[in-house]
Amino acid sequence: MKCGIGFIGLALLLSAWSCGLFAQLPDPTAADEKLLQTAKLKTDAAALLEFFRLRTLPDNEREKYRAYVKQLGSDVFRQREQAMNELVKRGVVVVELLRAALRDADLEVARRAERCLQRIQEKDVGSEVPAAAARLLAWHKPAGAVEAMLVYLPFADNDQTADEVRNLLATLALTDGKPHPALAAALLDKLPARRGAAGEALAKGGGPAERAQAKKLLADADSLVRLRVGLALAHAQEREAVPVLIDVLAQVPLQHAWLAEDVLYRLADGIDPPKVSLVSDDAGRAKCRDAWHAWWQEHGAKIDLAKLQDSQRLLGHTVVVLLDLGRVMELSVGDKQVRWQVNDLRFPLDVQPLPGDRLLVAEYHANVVTERDVKSGEIKRKWEITGPLVCQRLPNGNTFIATDTDLVEYDRADKEVFHIVKNAGERNMKALKLTNGEIAILTSDSRIVRLDTTGKELNSFTISLGTRLYGGRLHMLANGRVLVPHNNENKVIEYDATGKQVWELNVEQPVAATRLPNGNTLVTTMLPQRGAVEFDRQGHEIWSYRSTTRVTRAVRR
Repeated sequence: MKCGIGFIGLALLLSAWSCGLFAQLPDPTAADEKLLQTAKLKTDAAALLEFFRLRTLPDNEREKYRAYVKQLGSDVFRQREQAMNELVKRGVVVVELLRAALRDADLEVARRAERCLQRIQEKDVGSEVPAAAARLLAWHKPAGAVEAMLVYLPFADNDQTADEVRNLLATLALTDGKPHPALAAALLDKLPARRGAAGEALAKGGGPAERAQAKKLLADADSLVRLRVGLALAHAQEREAVPVLIDVLAQVPLQHAWLAEDVLYRLADGIDPPKVSLVSDDAGRAKCRDAWHAWWQEHGAKIDLAKLQDSQRLLGHTVVVLLDLGRVMELSVGDKQVRWQVNDLRFPLDVQPLPGDRLLVAEYHANVVTERDVKSGEIKRKWEITGPLVCQRLPNGNTFIATDTDLVEYDRADKEVFHIVKNAGERNMKALKLTNGEIAILTSDSRIVRLDTTGKELNSFTISLGTRLYGGRLHMLANGRVLVPHNNENKVIEYDATGKQVWELNVEQPVAATRLPNGNTLVTTMLPQRGAVEFDRQGHEIWSYRSTTRVTRAVRR
């Protein structure tokens, strides 16, 4: 007779529990709960639902506050002031209307909308709080969550929050094996944001029948809806989505088109992707679209969409380098508490967290790259090399190291398998080994150089760069675009493969910049009061870590 785990098994289980053997299991909600508690918010399901309802503008108030936004440009000073007061008093629910007004042709409307936003945000919770609340709500799964979040989505505070809301909807897509009624209804909603989110949720969280429903939105009138649903269906290995993603390259705003292009480049990895980069002008974008259509026509039948599943979602923890303290530490998602730290490093210029609680770090003043245990700081492996600027663990287990004169690769047995010495007169500043074996370099002559697997120069272009900052990786994307911190000019600039500027972010004295999988950009600066900052696709700050010393590197994992 079967008796479950039995009396002895139960006794052993209770004994293990009492001895604390399960005490090390991480609580996935702890950091988010602490963040909300710090913001003086309750964390139970009912309170979370109310939090989002209070951040949603009811439909019957929409025209009233739209009129106040228009009144910001009134010829009568008193009316302009009254409109500002009413908008600020209504708070975060009018943020969506005010952000739209920032692009108003009337400069007075745009200027006053910006002031309203500043006053509202000064009184509001931190920008990371709504995203944490959405994650907690997904954990609790209360009745009414899908309905409430669909209504809230158009008012999401930033891209990170909107992403978390869409993740929540995908998690709750099915009820008793059937599509959630609110999601099924939202497929026909008048607001594109809700249609797109509903289609994305059903494509991600449902089965073949739900994906068939979502596919109808591949022909939606709104290009952003087609993008959202197309991305979700492509990851679900639905081939019909790929031509749609190619079409939207020339239709959606550039910051969103890059999401489609990223998927296309991952599908084309190693299969002769088009050489035409996505740019800002209409003619260039049409050319890029046509090149991808031609590529799909030739190669689409043999492309395995399963490779998209290899891109795992980040944990959300951030590894930061405090250069002047010789310290590397990892901050937890949400509350930014220190999970571990390694001290007594000698001028660490590059780091990479590794599996098994290991850390790879380039210690410039020690003339060594070390692999350390993050809990004890103990050195497990080391490579002695003069002035290491970059250290990178490759997918095959090899280790790539760059100095200002050398590019070296070691195999798993620490045997040197590749070594290039730079020509005299030009030095390496930053470098990166790409997944296809090529190497990208920023040189002291302000050139972006791409080398083949033998070290032969494939192409290059020159940029206008003021202050030279050595160390760390050059962040090059799969499509050949590269992010360059212009420290002296207070900008991060993204260039396409030909050297044309395609994107710009204003930020004080940047040191390093990386593009995250969600399209956000993580930047570190020379200013301790700025530290490490994450910007969304529109350039809004959504996360930051500040210290009393320079935070020169940040890695999200």
